[in-house]
Order: sequence, then C-alpha cells, then structure tokens
Amino acid sequence: MGSNLRTQESIRLGESEGKSFYEIIEASQPFGWRTFDLAALEAYEQGIINEDTALLYCTKRGPVTRGIDNIKKSRGESTTNIAGLRMKAVPETKPAVPTKVKIK
Repeated sequence: MGSNLRTQESIRLGESEGKSFYEIIEASQPFGWRTFDLAALEAYEQGIINEDTALLYCTKRGPVTRGIDNIKKSRGESTTNIAGLRMKAVPETKPAVPTKVKIK
C-alpha cells in the first residue's frame, strides 16, 4: 500500500463505508497496489499454494472463491463435484378412487 489522499484521509478521519483500506487498495490496482486476496489468487494460479490454503488465509472468502472458480474454468477444470447429482425417481401410483359412495 502506498500513500495517497484517500489513505491519508482514512488515517486521519477513520474508515467509513466505501473508504476502508481494503477498498482503497482494491481501487488502486492500476497503480500497482494489490490486496492480500489478489496475491493469494496469483499464488494459487502459479501453483505455489493450493485452494485450501488460499481460502484459509483470505480476507474475503466470496471474491476469492469466485476467483478460484474462474481460474479453474480457464484451466478446463470442474468447479463443482455434483456431477452425479440425480433426482430420486418416484414410482407411479394409481390415484385412490373410492369404491363405495354413501349418499345421505
């Protein structure tokens, strides 16, 4: 992380919605800043760490999970393990028809 007006303001006035350090770093990616989560995704993509390690140490699990899924898709790997998921077949039964009807 570097120093810019947003980080200086966050240090002086405190973090607020839309002005957290994570969001400031995330918005400053074009300037070479990167979050720990992005670094973990890059390490996973390069094969330095595995998926479990990336998820264990990440800051925000949702974006990292989506990032891992995108990396797997680009590699042609499966992103889920529900390939054998099937609905249970229900045997057909004849509708119950009353045999005797009482009329009063």
